[in-house]
Amino acid sequence: MDLRKNVINKLNIEFGKDVKNISKSHELYKKLQEEKTAIEKSLSLASSEVPSKVSAAIKGVEDTNIEINKLTAKFDVLNVAVRSQLMKVEGTASQLQDHIDKIDNLKRILAYLRCVKAIEDIREFDMVLKAIKWPFVNNVLATPPPDALHRFQLLTEFLLQLQLPEDLLPQAVVTSALLTDFAPVCLPISLLIRPLRKRFLFHFYGAKQTNRPDKPEWFFTQTLTWIRDHEKFVSQWVQPVLNRNNLHPVSAKLEMMRGLVQLVVEKLHSELPHLQYDDTLFSHTVDETLGFDRELRDSFGYPASQPSVIGVLTQAQIFVKWIHMEKKYAGEKMDAMLSSDTAWLPLSTPELDELRVTECGESFLTLLLTITERYSSLPQPGHRLQFLELQLELLDDFRVRLLQLLHEEPTDPLNSLLPAILNTISYLASVLQEWGGLTHFLQLQYYKVQFDSAGGHGDAGQKANSTEMEGLQGTVFDDVLGLLLHMKDELINTLCEAVMMDVMARSREYRKDKWFAMPSPKELVNPTVTPSVCLMFQVLAERLHQLQELLSVPLFSTAWQTLAQHLNQFVYEEVILQNNFNEGGAMQLQYDMTRNMFPLFGQFTRKPDVHFPQVKESCVLLNLPKGSAHLLRDTLRSCLVDGGVEGLQEEDVLAEIGVHRLDAEKAITILNLRTDLTHLLA
Repeated sequence: MDLRKNVINKLNIEFGKDVKNISKSHELYKKLQEEKTAIEKSLSLASSEVPSKVSAAIKGVEDTNIEINKLTAKFDVLNVAVRSQLMKVEGTASQLQDHIDKIDNLKRILAYLRCVKAIEDIREFDMVLKAIKWPFVNNVLATPPPDALHRFQLLTEFLLQLQLPEDLLPQAVVTSALLTDFAPVCLPISLLIRPLRKRFLFHFYGAKQTNRPDKPEWFFTQTLTWIRDHEKFVSQWVQPVLNRNNLHPVSAKLEMMRGLVQLVVEKLHSELPHLQYDDTLFSHTVDETLGFDRELRDSFGYPASQPSVIGVLTQAQIFVKWIHMEKKYAGEKMDAMLSSDTAWLPLSTPELDELRVTECGESFLTLLLTITERYSSLPQPGHRLQFLELQLELLDDFRVRLLQLLHEEPTDPLNSLLPAILNTISYLASVLQEWGGLTHFLQLQYYKVQFDSAGGHGDAGQKANSTEMEGLQGTVFDDVLGLLLHMKDELINTLCEAVMMDVMARSREYRKDKWFAMPSPKELVNPTVTPSVCLMFQVLAERLHQLQELLSVPLFSTAWQTLAQHLNQFVYEEVILQNNFNEGGAMQLQYDMTRNMFPLFGQFTRKPDVHFPQVKESCVLLNLPKGSAHLLRDTLRSCLVDGGVEGLQEEDVLAEIGVHRLDAEKAITILNLRTDLTHLLA
């Protein structure tokens, strides 16, 4: 019935209510007939394949069942064998566990006995320390009984072989990662330090009057005193015991110092975080800490490889505060030294001090040197580089302040602070050049190069060795040195230009003198200097003397040579090239130069004429005999036109008469200034 309803529903869906669609019944019949045929073929094919597939599946199941039965049989056999074996070894395992329990019990007993022995030895050790009156006061060692010292060494040897339980070890007052840098001190030394530790805690913690934040030097000094008072005893009586027990690398003195330094580190670590809010107390504590570390290393030989109080200062927050304080106080000191009434006065007389070191320059270098001493012992290159950057910043700040002072000075350089500032800059530059070659700053240059090449990430790298530093280019001061040397050159030129302005202002009459109509000095009994040049030479001599008094020896050497160059150019261009000379004028010019101007510089050099090449050679050309001068001019013209005469070049021609700096064209120009050759110009 259901099948019939389904067929009717499908036919209604297919044909609907339209009678014309009945024609589709043939197509539907044909389609259904094809589907029927396809289904029959499929059933026929399936009926032939199914038996073979079913038989194969059945065979597979049977084979699997056989394998399972075999494995089950093997398992039963193994199970029986294992149970039998377990029954055999059960007694042995029980005996083995008994032995293990006994061993554990023996270990506990041994540890207990060691602990008891340690306590007994420690108690007896304490009694021996009392007998020898340990710790000593003011390095006073009473002569203890020989048996007490013998017992002391014997107990020291026993204690070296014991390992003290952790709960009996001295506990730090302050827990800090810094303390992990300290390797445990050997037990005898630890017990020797214990009474000192008690005294340290009693005096420098809590409400005691000796525990004052403004007096860190008290506990620093006390620690150093303890080291001094007891180092001889531990070296004499503890070190031999260490040596007998094959502990030669262990130094009894160093062990004691490490234990006491650890006390100081604990104290500093507890104090500095609170002191950083008070600049005065913080700065004073840092100063005393650095002094303690320096004294510890210099006087007692504390190795740089061992942890020290410097580790407290290089903690991130403390170190930032330290750098800030260094910069602040350095700025204040610079303000004070620059504003001092005696800032630019020399520290000693010119006879004793060729560098003319000023009070300000020496104070500033002392400031830089003090900073270097304060940070040179820092173990990490990165920390030292930060201090170096501070020093470079201070150097540039000092240079800028000097420039500001120069701008405020009067227009007359010789009667201002300019010479004193110039001396200071020159002295500072020379010292920096020397510092740049020191091992300390060469290492910093090496680390700086490494740091820069790494892109500014991480620390500066491994410790520099001498071989690696040999290939370094430049120094850490090169940049600031370049600025200082440039400033020095500019100031020297400023002084020389001021002198030249004075000289030129008094040279007008000399430049306009009648050089073409002067009488020959041969007609005079005693040749004299040209009257019109006297004032110029007088001013020149006065200024040279003034410069020599004001400037350091190296600076004055540069200054007079620079001044000689300016004078040479001035006389050559403004006196010689602007005039014509008869025989008397040429001879008078030569007399003025070689017998008067050159000797003004003769007190500074044995050959002053070397610094006036154009003037000297012009005088030679102007004073040649007329015939020689005429021949020379013609020869030089031929050299210029024909490229030489019989292979003789213009340089060779001029060199024969001692002219080396003037070329042919300039020499011809000078010769043409002679009035005796004027009518021969064509």
